[in-house]
Amino acid sequence: MLISKYRSGLLALLFVAGCSSLVTEEVAPRSVELPLAGELSTPDAGRTATAPPPNVAIDTTAHTEGSAEYDSPHEAMQFFLDQRLPPDSREYPLEYAQRMVAEIQKRQADRSPAKSSTSWTEIGPGNVGGRTRGLLVDPVDPDIMYAGGVSGGVWKSVDAGASWTATDDTMLNLAVTTLAMDPNDRTVLYAGTGEGFDGGSAFMRGLGIFKSVDAGLSWTQLAGTVAGAPTGAFHYVNKIVISPNDSQRIYAGTRFGVWRSDNGGQDWSVVLANPFFVQGPQSSLGSLVGCTDLVIREDRNPDMIFAAFGSLQADGLYRSFDNGASWQRYGVPSNQGRMTFALAPSNNDVMYILMADNGQGGQLGQLVNIFRTVNGGASFTAQVNLSSLMGPWLLSNVRLATGCTPGTPYSQGWYDNVIAVDPFDSDVVWVGGIDILRSDDGGQNFGLAGYSLPVIGGPQPPDYIHSDKHAFVFHPQYNGTTNQTLFVGGDGGVYRTDNARAATSQENCPFPPDEPTPAIVWQELNNSYGVTQFYHGDSAQDVDTFLGGTQDNGTNLVSSQSTPDNWQHVLGGDGGYVAIDPTDSLTMYAERQFFPTIHKSTDGGASFQLAVTGITDTDGLFITPFAMDQSDPEVLWTGGRRPWRTQNGAALWESAGPDLNGPATISAIGIAPSDSNVVYMGYDNGYIVRTTNGLSASPTWTIIGASSTPAWVSSIAVDPLDPDVAYVTFSTFDFPHIFRTANGGLSWSNIDGIAATGIPDIPVHWLAIRPCDSTELYAGTEFGVFFSSDTGASWQPFNAGLPNTIVETLDFKDDDTLVAFTHGRGAFIRQLTLCGGS
Repeated sequence: MLISKYRSGLLALLFVAGCSSLVTEEVAPRSVELPLAGELSTPDAGRTATAPPPNVAIDTTAHTEGSAEYDSPHEAMQFFLDQRLPPDSREYPLEYAQRMVAEIQKRQADRSPAKSSTSWTEIGPGNVGGRTRGLLVDPVDPDIMYAGGVSGGVWKSVDAGASWTATDDTMLNLAVTTLAMDPNDRTVLYAGTGEGFDGGSAFMRGLGIFKSVDAGLSWTQLAGTVAGAPTGAFHYVNKIVISPNDSQRIYAGTRFGVWRSDNGGQDWSVVLANPFFVQGPQSSLGSLVGCTDLVIREDRNPDMIFAAFGSLQADGLYRSFDNGASWQRYGVPSNQGRMTFALAPSNNDVMYILMADNGQGGQLGQLVNIFRTVNGGASFTAQVNLSSLMGPWLLSNVRLATGCTPGTPYSQGWYDNVIAVDPFDSDVVWVGGIDILRSDDGGQNFGLAGYSLPVIGGPQPPDYIHSDKHAFVFHPQYNGTTNQTLFVGGDGGVYRTDNARAATSQENCPFPPDEPTPAIVWQELNNSYGVTQFYHGDSAQDVDTFLGGTQDNGTNLVSSQSTPDNWQHVLGGDGGYVAIDPTDSLTMYAERQFFPTIHKSTDGGASFQLAVTGITDTDGLFITPFAMDQSDPEVLWTGGRRPWRTQNGAALWESAGPDLNGPATISAIGIAPSDSNVVYMGYDNGYIVRTTNGLSASPTWTIIGASSTPAWVSSIAVDPLDPDVAYVTFSTFDFPHIFRTANGGLSWSNIDGIAATGIPDIPVHWLAIRPCDSTELYAGTEFGVFFSSDTGASWQPFNAGLPNTIVETLDFKDDDTLVAFTHGRGAFIRQLTLCGGS
């Protein structure tokens, strides 16, 4: 066996989770308190929603070739966890990760690497953005803005989005999902972490709530959201709102329920619990996601609050008149899914609820309706004209739904679901799902307000706004006439329009060149907003070109490291692996999510064509590896459960081996630079195979390693001169992470090292061997880069100038230039001491 499990104690997941009119059902108020015993009291029987078994799956069958431009959020989250978690764990061990970051930072401060006197420099993309759920604009100084990246932390702009900076790079990069500002003190901010909207179990865990008292310069984890609360209570903080009557009173909607603090976040008590979380999966009440949204009226004292529960299960809508001390429950349709709120700022008696389907009434995530109250919640009425062109598709991809583009329409209301009301007109309603739409008649009819299909390889039209919306914020001086500025946060980062009241389009195909497009003009504010999540990247050797595949934002390319805000979108969907021909930088390859989707360009990325002729399998990973032979760029390898090879630049692929490993799937490929016949492949269950006649008609493969417990092989690197020397990395927690063989896999040795001279138990995603000196190894890990100058006998952090972020790929542009592609903070470059120098 190659390895055996040698660590224990990994934090395991306590797996819990959270019509024509909306009928108001008054039930007995209930008050839920945290008893001294530390367990929540039993919820009352007023919650009638039935919870399904805990392993609920998202149906993604609607993702057809016609919808390939779109990303796949559930699959992306599940892929992220699968790479990292052992079979007996279902939740990312963030507390452990936090300790590891502190240890790495201390080691970095105590010791300076000898091989470089420089530090990492960010090369972007600063103009691509990334998933943004939290967005704030300072009400006094609108030039000050804050954005929460789901894997990039909190960012700040002091020039209205013309530029951004990370607020605290010493923090662990967390999934920031909600931001709130103290209405009485603009320097006090709260950030909720943990993306818990996916009811299919692929949650991006957080570490509670963080607070800043210096306008984002530094952040402190609120102890009351970590200690003193039941385990997991603040792992997924979906919404934070602050009382307009007392800014020390804060409410948080979490997977556990609704929590309240009366002292600025120091201490918390639950005021509306999620039974499914409290009682466990045996409960017949509650939901996997708990509370997904909160809204609080600005004109009532005591606080009047509405709380939404549920997503893949109908759960409930609640209202409190007394600061959350007691709650009333509304009746909801059986197909009630995720809900979001919008109060009309001009009249808080008017409120809208955007409701997605939980899959029982139709397609999961599709619109149920928008419900409106004009009497403060005494009654709600369904508004949307579902027989209109746009009506059923408010949470869908409109261009597919209206027949403009061939393909099957699908909805993501469980994932992107946001609604807002014009501050000066309670009949003007904005809805964000995959696309963005506006109603001018109280939510009855909608027109398209932005065009979500990107132009590949060129500038975007003025009406373009990236798909998947999560946040709306109006400018503090918005008046609907001289100021019509609206900000939007979504999977493409931050956008702005200054003519939000311009005409929308209600044509049956509102896309150029056939029909008029929306008159609303959108502007990207992703200027140095470096929160891009790379899966893989590559550098050209003869020119200054960088290419990388990203989550949510396709494949992107830049032609100069000195222009980080000038990356170009060259391929849609979720981007994956890429490769640039080392002898001709105009020839490059990129892929979309799923398999096989490899595309080829021969004009430097200006255009790509699908290049998978011959491949008959469809069983690859969500992000499937492919590799180019650096000695012969016409040769590439890829595969799902069996290997595929091309020897003519992807003109034709051929099967190059059998299904060697049962249900396992290829997750890593290493080609010997000195011998093209020697190819290593790793699988997502820990198996390693090798061939020494890879270019023959029928290569022979040998299993040369297998883990005793499934582990994810994340990369394979082969020595530049000796094909029998190879390195294998694993990205699974609670396993050894780097192995070396000097005899072609006959035997392996673990080179993680120990204690202060080793790599801690964190995922290792990539290993790069310095081409001019094979004793130098560089490991891309979950928290930066580690360096070894003695063939892995010892390791030290190599993170000067690099944030605490996931390094997915390391690439030597040349002997002395190393490039890091990160999952959450873009790409970085570092010059090393000249090879052979001191």
